[in-house]
Amino acid sequence: MVETVRSMFPHVPTAAIHYDLQKTGSVEQTCDNILRDGSLPMPPAPRPPTPPTTASSSSSSAAGSSVTNGNLVQRFKLQEAAEKNYVPEEPSKVWGDSAEKRQEVFKSRKEFMVLQARKRMLEKEAEKAQAAAKEVATNMES
Repeated sequence: MVETVRSMFPHVPTAAIHYDLQKTGSVEQTCDNILRDGSLPMPPAPRPPTPPTTASSSSSSAAGSSVTNGNLVQRFKLQEAAEKNYVPEEPSKVWGDSAEKRQEVFKSRKEFMVLQARKRMLEKEAEKAQAAAKEVATNMES
């Protein structure tokens, strides 16, 4: 079936044809998709299998993985700003003249968004804690 479609549309990658045929199960439908869209979407990249976690993992390996999979504040090294609850002003949305300037602006925008999201999360948690405290207080009075 793949070769049939491939012979009609040699510009479409074989992997994309195979993926679409798996989804549709029909040569006709795959051909219609190519004619309608001009091509086919590539299949998603295969995910490497994750190793099973065991209870006997050493604490050193757990600590090592938490650094790579840690929260965004740790990943972007924003602990100091997070401790002070500092959220910088929004960086400019100007396209830099050089690659270094663009990289710097991009980094500052990421840092801004992380700190801003953290601030919103803390505000929501505080609201939930206040609501829970009020609920407990009203239940105690009853």
